Amino acid sequence: MALMNRALASAVIGGVAASLLAASPAVATAAPNTPTAATTLTKPMSMAAANGRLFVSDGNTVAVLGTDGTTQKSLTGMFGARDVLASTDGAKVYVALSQADAIAVIDTTTLSEVARYSTSPCPVHLAVAGARLFYGAGCANDWKGSIGSVDAATGTDPQTVATDQMYTAPFLGGAVSTLVAGVPGISSGPLTTFAVSGSSATELAAINTGGFLGGVSVSPDGTKVASAAGSPYQLSQFNATTLAAAGTFTTDPYPRDVEYSHDGTMLGGGIDSAYGTNGNVVAFNIATGTQVLKGIAHPKAAYNRPDVVPGTLTWSADGSRLYTLLEDAGNGDARYYLAAGFGTIPAPAATTTRLRLAPPTKPGAKVGATATVPGHPGVPVRFVRTGPAGTATVTATTNGAGVASVRIAAPSGGTITAYYDGDDLNIASSAKATFKTVTRAAAKVSGQYKKVHGVAYFHSKADVAVKLSVSSPVPGRKVSVLLQSRYGRAWKTVQTKRFALDRAGAAYVGFSRATQRVGYRFTVKFAGDAYGTPSSATTMTVVIG
Repeated sequence: MALMNRALASAVIGGVAASLLAASPAVATAAPNTPTAATTLTKPMSMAAANGRLFVSDGNTVAVLGTDGTTQKSLTGMFGARDVLASTDGAKVYVALSQADAIAVIDTTTLSEVARYSTSPCPVHLAVAGARLFYGAGCANDWKGSIGSVDAATGTDPQTVATDQMYTAPFLGGAVSTLVAGVPGISSGPLTTFAVSGSSATELAAINTGGFLGGVSVSPDGTKVASAAGSPYQLSQFNATTLAAAGTFTTDPYPRDVEYSHDGTMLGGGIDSAYGTNGNVVAFNIATGTQVLKGIAHPKAAYNRPDVVPGTLTWSADGSRLYTLLEDAGNGDARYYLAAGFGTIPAPAATTTRLRLAPPTKPGAKVGATATVPGHPGVPVRFVRTGPAGTATVTATTNGAGVASVRIAAPSGGTITAYYDGDDLNIASSAKATFKTVTRAAAKVSGQYKKVHGVAYFHSKADVAVKLSVSSPVPGRKVSVLLQSRYGRAWKTVQTKRFALDRAGAAYVGFSRATQRVGYRFTVKFAGDAYGTPSSATTMTVVIG
């Protein structure tokens, strides 16, 4: 009697077409020179610096950020929060609540809402001029815009400003007794200035700037106004009284935001430049017209240079920093970063990633992986499984303790590597560990003409077909097959042979010769390897004749 390989190995010999999808190479860009920090914001619309903090409208909340981008507090109930405007002394910030027909007043020391002013429907943009708090209003799909105002200190004495027809809520800027309004979304880019006296605002001048407006600003002394527009590629300055041109400051495409510094010596801009060398966070000396900041803010985690979020450009009180938010939507899920113009990128710090695995405890179970990046909450960690079954990647975000956990399918054993990719301030780190799957061996006979009390009966040895398999298949895996015959109550091994399993983890054996009316059985033994634990199985008794 002898074992034989019942099935011929069938090799599939065919051309496998490998198609590589190459990403378009990024256009060469200048090296980042402006520090950025990741935030946890989800839909920021506006930002204002006050009292050493940054106040950001973010959906139905106002997030209070530190200058490092971390959220210190979130104020809820701010429905439809849009423009955020700091008072001149920085003691308060005003927030336009477009879905509540109101303006919230927040104390920048206690970080709490201290008042709420009623407005006409859908306030969006804000400005202070004189003693009045102005708001540009306009509800979605109404194709109407208007300007209203209330007393900035009390929220009383509501007034409406007479204007030409506006198609949406206008941008606003204000200082001293000057108010400027610009209508976004139309190619003519209309701009209007007003003189504010008491509770009234009287039109001074109006022009079409010739570009889709992205933002407006008024110099601290009220004598100049500035605009940013999609074209031409410049920040434009005008005389506030006449709107005569008073200077242009050339940028890369496309200007989206503009803001005078608090001392009036500089004009800052936010530029949606994906590749320009003049920067996406810029500033100009107004007296000389020279560019004093070519801020290139490009977080390490973003493939392309992110877009500036219009409405978020804001100067620190001392003028030493020009902040803006950046949106990276390259992977479908937008991520937001805080850029600090005039800041310097520090040398990145070393990080450590630790990895602990929970191997599968039964056949077909997943492998658990827990990574710890000490001191780094809220950062993404990539878990990559490699091995004979191919590659799989699962990403998770660390919790407050810097820990992220996942469970990954484990068709076979292999290696799990946890990657923290780092950022502008932190060096990437990784850790890896190996695991084995729990295998299950199986041995099954077929071809019998009957089965009685766990014994399979065959007409001839040629009818005996035995399938031996081991779960979690690995190409090239080998097993030992024992042919045993029964002697009384005992089983005696009469032959042992090694077989290579196919890609499905199976081998097929049978008899080359056998004695009739003798009980036989087949045992498959897998000794284990780098990818799986040992296992074995035995067929039922086989009798020929």
